[in-house]
Amino acid sequence: MGKIKKYHEHVSHYAYVTYFKDEGMYKVKASVHVHIEEGSDNRLFHEVTDVDLEFFINDKKCAYSGFKEMYGKLFGENKFNNYERELYDEFTENYLKNKVKIKEFFNLVRTPIDNITES
Repeated sequence: MGKIKKYHEHVSHYAYVTYFKDEGMYKVKASVHVHIEEGSDNRLFHEVTDVDLEFFINDKKCAYSGFKEMYGKLFGENKFNNYERELYDEFTENYLKNKVKIKEFFNLVRTPIDNITES
């Protein structure tokens, strides 16, 4: 029997971060879904895979289709798709500037539970 040698190790993680943006007369909640991979050189690579948007008026969640229709009536037909794309880009860019600190989390997870203190 031959000896087994490790050739490559691939570790990946999934995360999502929720943000709120106040647009004045309404708020936007964005859940940014991220795939995080750890390369063989221990660097982390973050890829935003999806951004889920929810809209709130007076802190009450709106039906997506209702908000889209209202936005079109207020700001012009077919304007919502451009606005939605701008929000996706804005929330994606915000995440990439303020990435999840996953290495700190995994260092904590690897710490024996007896050494963890609550503050």
